[in-house]
Amino acid sequence: MNSEEINELELLGHNAWFAQERMRLGGWLLRADNGISRRANSVLPLGTPGLNLSTAIDFAIEFYSSRDLITRFQVSEASLPSELDATLADIGFSKVFHVEVWTSEISSLLKVHPSCDTEYLDTLSEGWIDTYLQASGYDPSTMNVRRGILERTDQPRIFVQANGSDSIVAVGFGVVEGNWLGVFNIGTHPEKRRSGAALSINHALGVWGNKQGAKKVYLQVETNNSIAKNLYTKLGFNHAYTYWYRQLDTVKKEKIAASDCLQHEDC
Repeated sequence: MNSEEINELELLGHNAWFAQERMRLGGWLLRADNGISRRANSVLPLGTPGLNLSTAIDFAIEFYSSRDLITRFQVSEASLPSELDATLADIGFSKVFHVEVWTSEISSLLKVHPSCDTEYLDTLSEGWIDTYLQASGYDPSTMNVRRGILERTDQPRIFVQANGSDSIVAVGFGVVEGNWLGVFNIGTHPEKRRSGAALSINHALGVWGNKQGAKKVYLQVETNNSIAKNLYTKLGFNHAYTYWYRQLDTVKKEKIAASDCLQHEDC
């Protein structure tokens, strides 16, 4: 995948996971949302900042430190300027949390045979939120901010739940922009894992995305999550590129659970 294609997907992911506060610095997007999720609290460097690089980095440090947040950059091989990653490393930004972006034709999801009944929701329900919380293991105090992120995108989006006999067993979230369906927040209740519920959610998102005109699918998965990667390999997905975070650990730790991005939730 070339740099233009990588940055297209990086922008799609940004538009699907919209932080409450956003600021442009040339071709950089500075995002902040109470320290909840890395993606919503980091710089996305899709173009050059329009300033001397050192000055631009100092601006970003001030932006985040004034909000009592870690200064963090979401970096890929396509980030601009090209010397950004090396410069961040030289001034003490640690490299953490590698995330892989996987892609496929939408037919990969359409061919799945669902094993659970699924239901589409235009708005989040308390049942969806509770199942997502149980599946992810997040701190309940972060859920209001997470809910805002999920509901904020101005692109077509849908929430899906898989229903068992007496409860919701799995949930997911999809966003369509252009020809792409983004698949997010696939989570199965801990007591219902290995039931096929996650596959049913993926299928339902594919059906919805196809009706919205999407031809291709992307998702984000933590590099060391072999279970999710094996699943999507079997469905026909391929690794497109990897991004990582550079962060300056100079302020208090934010409320990011150890399980963040356990599958492809809010990497």
